[in-house]
Amino acid sequence: MIRMFRSKDFARAVEFTDFASIQMIIQITGMGVSLDVSPTGELKAITLKDGMKTVVAIPGQFVYKTNSGTVGVCGIDYLEDNFEEVTPVE
Repeated sequence: MIRMFRSKDFARAVEFTDFASIQMIIQITGMGVSLDVSPTGELKAITLKDGMKTVVAIPGQFVYKTNSGTVGVCGIDYLEDNFEEVTPVE
C-alpha cells in the first residue's frame, strides 16, 4: 500500500517488506532497482539507482519521494515526526 504524508512538503512512501512492494517503490520513485537476495531466496535489500544517486533500503524501511523530487529511506518515525499522514481510507 502506498501511504501518503503531508507537511510543507508532500511525501509518498512505501514500506519495503517483500517482493510485492518493489513494484510500488518503482512506481513512486521512477528509479531502476537491483535486489540483494540470500541463497535461500530471502530478500535482504533493494538498491535504487538513477544516474549518480543510489539509495539502499532493507526490509522494514520506507522508501519515500517528496514533491520536490527527493528520494530517501527512513523509518516510520521520521515520516510521522515530519509529515501528517493523509492516506485515504480504503
